[in-house]
Amino acid sequence: MIGRLRGTVADKQPPFFILDVNGVGYLVQSSVATFNRITEGQEITIYTKCVYKEDDAAIYGFLTHEELKTFSDLISVSGVGPKSGLSFLSTFTPEEIARAIDNENLEVLSAVPRIGTKLASKIVLELKGKLKFDEKPKALEQAVNALCSLGLTRSEAVQRLKGLPQDLPLEEIVKQALRK
Repeated sequence: MIGRLRGTVADKQPPFFILDVNGVGYLVQSSVATFNRITEGQEITIYTKCVYKEDDAAIYGFLTHEELKTFSDLISVSGVGPKSGLSFLSTFTPEEIARAIDNENLEVLSAVPRIGTKLASKIVLELKGKLKFDEKPKALEQAVNALCSLGLTRSEAVQRLKGLPQDLPLEEIVKQALRK
């Protein structure tokens, strides 16, 4: 198993990048969030999960331990494969995923491609209480609740919040979501 790699990003072609570690190029697949935070020529350390199948072996890489833990826990649920795990981390942060699971928020979880309400329920059942990162409520959950109180459904609110920067004040996030 490979647990961590440190090297230079040699090439980026979504959803893969090649990490050059002392002359050996590792083909690493990552979430869109991780992919967008790296640049060619950048020296990085990634935390990895190797997944072996009958006819394939793949390395999945993440910039933080939280992303790796979330990915590993998600793919431990029967029916959630590596592609779905990456879709979760491309759509939400590990903290947002943990909060959605702990709050049994099936609408947020099923907003991820290839995840229906039945599989979302299974994820909640198996992972509730396992993913703990940050206990304080984040702007995303508060923004979803604010948009719902303004008459939007939870899934409409989640759709409008996708792609908005989460480091803005709550009021600004809600304003931008309403403009969409």
